[in-house]
Amino acid sequence: MLQTIFGGKVFVLFVLSVLFFHSFAAHAQEKKNLRIVFVSLSWNNQLPFRVAIAKGFFKDQGLTLEPIFVRGGPIAITALISGNVDFASIGGAQAAIRSNARGLDLQIIASLSNYTNYTLLGSKEAKSVEDLRGKIVGVTGAGAFSDFAIRIYLKRHSLDPDRDVTLRAIGGTALRAIALERGVISAAPFSAEDTVRLLDKGFPMIVNLNEALRIPQSVFVTRGEVLQKYPETTKRFLKAVIMGMQFAKHNKQEAIKTGFGAGLQGDLDVVNRSYDLFSPGYAADLSVAQDGIQIMLDEDIRAGVVDKKFTLDRVINDRILKQAQQELKAEGKLR
Repeated sequence: MLQTIFGGKVFVLFVLSVLFFHSFAAHAQEKKNLRIVFVSLSWNNQLPFRVAIAKGFFKDQGLTLEPIFVRGGPIAITALISGNVDFASIGGAQAAIRSNARGLDLQIIASLSNYTNYTLLGSKEAKSVEDLRGKIVGVTGAGAFSDFAIRIYLKRHSLDPDRDVTLRAIGGTALRAIALERGVISAAPFSAEDTVRLLDKGFPMIVNLNEALRIPQSVFVTRGEVLQKYPETTKRFLKAVIMGMQFAKHNKQEAIKTGFGAGLQGDLDVVNRSYDLFSPGYAADLSVAQDGIQIMLDEDIRAGVVDKKFTLDRVINDRILKQAQQELKAEGKLR
C-alpha cells in the first residue's frame, strides 16, 4: 500500500516536472529582439510604430524592435518567408492571400488600417464621381491595389470600370500628379500628403477613401511558425503596436510632435492636414476588417487568381490579437 502511494507521488512529481520543463522551455524560446519590414515610410504607415518606439511601449513589453525598409511588397514577402524578419507591414491583403494560395504559410494577424489609404482627386472639371463618366482615370498599373480599389469604388457608384471610364496605367504618385496637372487624366488616387499639395493647387477631392472604402490597405503578416513558436512574443508585439495606435489616433498634436522627434519628415502644415485625411482609416485596436478582405478574395476568385474553394480562415489568424486586446482592456489601456 505504501509502495503504491509512494509510486503515485513519484509519478505526479514526474508529470509536474515535465510540464514545468516544457513551460520553461516555451518561455525561454520567446524572442526579445524583433525585426519588422516596412514597404512605406509615409506618416500614415509609420506614425503608430514611431510613437510606440519613442514612448517605450515595445520596451515595456520586453521587446527591442529593428525596423527595416524595402521597396515593394514582393521583397517584403520574400524577406518574411526566408526568415530574415519576424513580421511585415504590407499594403493590401492580396499578397498574403495569393502567397497562401500557392502554399506559403503566411498569416494576416492584424490591420493597421481597415480602409483604403487614398483619396480620389479630380481635374478642375471633374468634381464628382459622375463627372468621370467617359473620362480617363489614372492608376499605378493594371492589377495594382490602386487599380483594384478604384474599380470597386466605381462599381459601387454605378460606373462600370471597363465601359464607363478608361483606367490607364500611369505609374507612381509623382507621375500621376504630373498627368493630372497636364490634363492627361481626369482623376487619380493619391496619398494624404500628396492630396494636400494638390488641393492647394486647386484640384478637387472627389472622395476620401480613408472614410468611404472599407478595404484594408495596410496589414501585418507573419509566418505560421512564428505564431506557433513565439505566441507570447507575438502578443507582446501586438500589444505595443496597439498602444502606439491608440496614442497616434487619439492625441493628434502630441503624436505628430513625437513622429517628427522619431525621424519622420515633412512640412508641419502638410502633415497636420494629412493626418486629418488618413487617421479616420486607422484600426484603433488593429482588428481585421474581414468583410473588406473578403472583397479582395472574391475578386481574386472571380479573376481566377485564387481557387474558388479558398476561404479567409486559411489566411487570417487573429487569435493572438484578440488575446492582446483582452489583456489591454483588463489593464485599462484600450479604449
